[in-house]
Amino acid sequence: MFRSKCIDGTHSIDVVTLLSFAFFAGLEQRVACYVWLQHALFPPTMSFAPSELQKEIAALSSEIEAQKAILDDLIGRRSRAQHNLNAVLDPMSRLPLELQSKIFLHCLCFEDERASKPDPQLAPMIFSNVCQLWRDIALCTPELWTHLRMEGSPRGLNHSQLYEIWLERSRPLPVSLTLASTSVLAEGVKHIIDRSARRVEEFSLLLSAGPRGRGDRMPRLPFQSLKRLVIVVGDQIPFDYVHHWIDLMRMSPGLLHCTFVAKFSHLDDTNGGKSERFTLAALKELRLKERPSVFPVKVNPTSLLRYITLPALERLHIHCSITADSVSDFSAFILRSSPPLRSLVIESITAVSTPIAEYLSAVPTLQTLTLATSDWVSVVERLATDPAFLPNLQHLTCTPRRTRSRGDFEIVICMLEVRPLRTFRLNDVFPIPFGGTTVAPDEDILVELRGIRYGGGIDIYVGDGKRDLV
Repeated sequence: MFRSKCIDGTHSIDVVTLLSFAFFAGLEQRVACYVWLQHALFPPTMSFAPSELQKEIAALSSEIEAQKAILDDLIGRRSRAQHNLNAVLDPMSRLPLELQSKIFLHCLCFEDERASKPDPQLAPMIFSNVCQLWRDIALCTPELWTHLRMEGSPRGLNHSQLYEIWLERSRPLPVSLTLASTSVLAEGVKHIIDRSARRVEEFSLLLSAGPRGRGDRMPRLPFQSLKRLVIVVGDQIPFDYVHHWIDLMRMSPGLLHCTFVAKFSHLDDTNGGKSERFTLAALKELRLKERPSVFPVKVNPTSLLRYITLPALERLHIHCSITADSVSDFSAFILRSSPPLRSLVIESITAVSTPIAEYLSAVPTLQTLTLATSDWVSVVERLATDPAFLPNLQHLTCTPRRTRSRGDFEIVICMLEVRPLRTFRLNDVFPIPFGGTTVAPDEDILVELRGIRYGGGIDIYVGDGKRDLV
């Protein structure tokens, strides 16, 4: 039975009974019953003062803030508990931050060309994806971000913002940049290199093809702190473009190491006035390498020697075709520079047309000599007969480019008997017949070599890299 209570709450009435009464009553009684019923069932909304509502809202807001504080406290306690759990389960999290930073540095592998590429799957970017602690350590270790490999072509612009962030994380340390590019250098990448030029200590320029068009699009910035420069060109180029890279060397007065790998299609000296001869007073190591090619080449990287003077040069590595021009350029360079050359490596990729001994007569300060030529015997014979030839030589390594004869080994024995060398290595000597010809020395030759090794205190090696016949 549905009953309704009066507004004052003191009386209640059966609604069905009231409706029955109104049905049989007169009009006035019906109206009175309807008004009373409307008032009983749907009382008017009570009104509140604005001040009371504001007080209620303030109270609710205070309660909400109190609950938020409680929630934040619970979240913090849970985070600390999780950290303690990680410390129990993960021993690395208990290490000092400095030691963790050192471990991160050992994860870098600069021998792998991918190592300095921005890649979220490789160090150092992968450290940022493990946890907040590792991310903080990585961002606070600028040594992790000092090596960067950039794409210099227009597609490299897609990563320009990432390059800038990478270099910003390396501040204020010196950086090592590798620029892999075609003949056209994107302006955005060029600006990034420009802004970091004062911090660049190592710069490698890897060109997949020789420049076509405007060679001045390549970097020609004053790298005032540059210590190591590597330029590798994957295709034949006109020698005229080398003047741009000579200017790059000229603007790097503190350069210590330089490597140049290229193959020149021709020498265009009609524009030779672009680069005048200059001096790099600090350069200690120079490597010149000619890339192999099926096309005939009239010019090799030794042509660079005619433009530079290196009074502090100690190590020189030449890997190219040895021609009369090469000997002329080398001799003039040595006479002009008078360097304290201690180590020289000569690898000839073709038959030698000029005696190697003439190539070496101008470097009496040599202590270490490595020859990979077909004319190695002439040097050994000169050492055996001329005491004034390379008087300071202590280490000699020969890798013959042709079959050895018994006479060659006899010349080696004569040289070792009169020269107080510390080490002598003769590579690519096989203990079995090779190509129909026996290239290993006879047993009596080996006996004499063993006598010299044990009697004269010379470290002698004759073999194929796997077996020492002596």
